[in-house]
Amino acid sequence: MERKISERKVLIFTTALIVIAGLIRVVKYPLGFVLFYLAFLPYVLYRLNYYKNLRGKAKQQIDGYRFVILITIIVSIILNLIGLQDVEFFLLFLLMIDFLLVINKKD
Repeated sequence: MERKISERKVLIFTTALIVIAGLIRVVKYPLGFVLFYLAFLPYVLYRLNYYKNLRGKAKQQIDGYRFVILITIIVSIILNLIGLQDVEFFLLFLLMIDFLLVINKKD
């Protein structure tokens, strides 16, 4: 029996990791910097797995919006890591929008 993890729990876990990374960043900046981007890993992996399993099935309109948010987060992380962009707040904003879509989703 496969146990499904809820989307809300993944978002809350990711948010908790971001908060921990922020606290570590205050004390030790380089380590906190790395942990900030690693904090998004559970969210990104969960969403990529979701879309992999959704292939060929009926999609809701909200899935399209959330896919755009996922791609934007991935691109933003890559741009931040290679130094072309330095807007970490944008990642938090996107995560917040995704959370609002999840809690307001009508099944």
